[in-house]
Amino acid sequence: MSNDNDRYYSQSRPEMLQFIPEGTQRLLDIGCGDGRFGEGVKCRFPNCETWGVEPETSAAAEAAKRNDKVLNASIEAVGDLPQGFFDVVTMNDVLEHLYHSEPVLEAIKGLLKPNGCLILSLPNVRFYLNVRDLLFHTDWEYKDFGILDRTHVKFFTRKSAERLLEENGYRVLKAVGINGHRLKLHYRTLFALAPKFFEGMREPQFAIVAVPVNEG
Repeated sequence: MSNDNDRYYSQSRPEMLQFIPEGTQRLLDIGCGDGRFGEGVKCRFPNCETWGVEPETSAAAEAAKRNDKVLNASIEAVGDLPQGFFDVVTMNDVLEHLYHSEPVLEAIKGLLKPNGCLILSLPNVRFYLNVRDLLFHTDWEYKDFGILDRTHVKFFTRKSAERLLEENGYRVLKAVGINGHRLKLHYRTLFALAPKFFEGMREPQFAIVAVPVNEG
């Protein structure tokens, strides 16, 4: 893989490990890149069997060295995987790349065991630096990486992401900002003046834990 791909497909995402329940035995990572997240899961949960789905061929080949099984196929192919098989399905910054996420979310429900959960992260379009650039610099500049990655076809706030999941048969258990950094003094002062208004703007990403709604 090239250096650009190394950055794009080699995200280990250790901050997402905290959301994986103890006792997880089988985990599927959709959009697994080169498999470093699954590798991290195995380090934390040595008895966990990790699977992945990755469309990019060279990344999938690397992922197969780090995980138990990797499917080199489009994200939409997840429905071909074993039904009722996984304790956890993860999607680390994947939904924003999909024009139509509803079929994938529906397929994931069939992959999960009873009481299984979906864990995902998404870029936060309300991140304060992004909002600053829009409001004060009248700019919306696409880049090679980050919130305004030029390959993103959807943009989410935490509220809109929760609504997407709820409208597609999930109940959100947890939704929290992640990867926030220390603010400069003038931003800390501004946030302190109107904490409710600026709530959810400090972190560039958020994580969500959700479970399928029991339709029975």
